[in-house]
Parts: sequence; C-alpha cells; structure tokens
Amino acid sequence: MKQIYFLIVAVLAFSAVHAQQTTIDISAIDPVFTTTFEGALVIDVAEAASTAANPDVSFDNPLMGQDFTEAEIAFDVYNYEGVDSIKVLGSLIALFDDALGRMYFTNGSYLGFNNGMFIDANLIDFGIDTDFLGGNQWRNVKLQFTQTGYAVYVDNQLAYNESSTDVTIAGNLTDYSQIIDFMQNAATLVIGTGSFWSDNMRPDGTFFDPQYSYMKNITVTPNFSTSTTEIFEDKPNGKLISVTYFTMDGRKVGEDFNNLEPGVYVKAEAYDSGQVRSEKIFKSTKR
Repeated sequence: MKQIYFLIVAVLAFSAVHAQQTTIDISAIDPVFTTTFEGALVIDVAEAASTAANPDVSFDNPLMGQDFTEAEIAFDVYNYEGVDSIKVLGSLIALFDDALGRMYFTNGSYLGFNNGMFIDANLIDFGIDTDFLGGNQWRNVKLQFTQTGYAVYVDNQLAYNESSTDVTIAGNLTDYSQIIDFMQNAATLVIGTGSFWSDNMRPDGTFFDPQYSYMKNITVTPNFSTSTTEIFEDKPNGKLISVTYFTMDGRKVGEDFNNLEPGVYVKAEAYDSGQVRSEKIFKSTKR
C-alpha cells in the first residue's frame, strides 16, 4: 500500500532530550593554578604547564563510558599577554590517554589529534596559520566533533572545519568516528598540557610553549545538538550545514527523514554560525 507521511513541527522552548553537560569546577582546583580576573575565578593556564602523563591540573574525562555520536568542549579564553601570549605548540586543554592518544587545542587556534592517525588543523610549518583568538579579549571557543567531521567556532562563528580551504588542514585521519571513540575512552581531561610538544622542557627547566591564557566556563557536552542551551525560536543566523534526527531519549537515528520509522523525533538543524535549532517531529503513516 502507498504510504503517505506527514509531520507536525513545533519549536520547543525546552527539548525533551537534554544532553548531560559537565561544567568544570574551577574552585576545586589547587589555588596555585587559579587567579581572580575581572571579578571571576579563572585558570592561569601557564601556571598549569606540566607533563601530560603527570599533569598539574586534570580531571576524569566526563565523556568516558558514555554513549554518544557527537560531543562538544566549550570554554572562554583570554590571552593575557596580547598576541605575545600565543604559543601554537602548547596546549590549553586536551583529552589524553597514555595508551590511546590525545586531542588538544592551543591558544594559537590549532586543533590536534593523534591516535596513530592524526589531524593538524590550522597549523603550518609548526607555526600559527590563522589567529582566531587574538589578545587581551575574551573569546568563546566551541570544539565540536561528530562521526563525520569536526568544527571550531569562535564567538559562535565558524573558524574552520575538516573541509576548510582557507586554513591549513593536514593529517591522514578520514574516519572521524575514531575521534568519537577516543573521546568515549580517553582517561583524562587535562589543562596546560597534552600536545605533542607541551611535555618538552627548555634548559632552564620551563616547559615548551606555555599558554599565557586565562580560562573559565569550561563545559563538556555529549550529543550537543540536542542540548537546550542552543535552542532558539527566531530565524537562525548563518547557513544550514546539517540536519540530524534523534529519538526522544537522545539516540541519533540518521540524517534522512524518509528513512525514519513512524514515531516522535527531535530534528536538529546545525548552522555555520554555531547555532542549533531543535524541533519535535511527529512522523505518522496512513494506509
């Protein structure tokens, strides 16, 4: 029999699917690695320079053991020595596992990943390609990972992704589900270390490329496109880049509406501005 599909769409003020977001508690960190800046408690990342295997500031990876198909690490960063703060081969924040590898981001806007395969995004000749953070101003950074790629947003504007041509994207990893698998299994989240170079020490005993940056508002979110924090009712800014469907308990079921079984879903539209519009979708069948 011919099947006729129809759907009822309602923009949700609050999604029935809410991703479990973890916020890093800066107040729990040893005060030697924190300071107060502009009235807020922040991490002084340069003070946390250390080895990845024995980090001064680390947390159990909040994504470890979770079931998800996408994840976001977000934070605010302030390079407090202006552009002189920028040290592209250090590390602001990383997921690290001695056996599985590392994923890290630097105050030089460089995203690196290595699990045997590797990604070097926005790095050229071991130096900065494009500076998206600048100095002496707060920037909000979102590192987003899915099974089909990755994206870096700065102040909700796309800086680059795996397909960008205006920054240098290098590496041999093309199966991006390996990043998701790594994020589900890496042991620790570390601050101030984690890159391939951050463990190196100079003759004076200081670490290579320390990050002269403050960090605050650090969050880790699996299945970020179903988080209520990005839902909005007005017309979204930017270009639509993907549509993904989820069950009401947060399980990703695909990107093609026609392949869905009848039921209730959350439709997540991602835009290159970093915004995500979530809608409740009812798919029914008439016979």
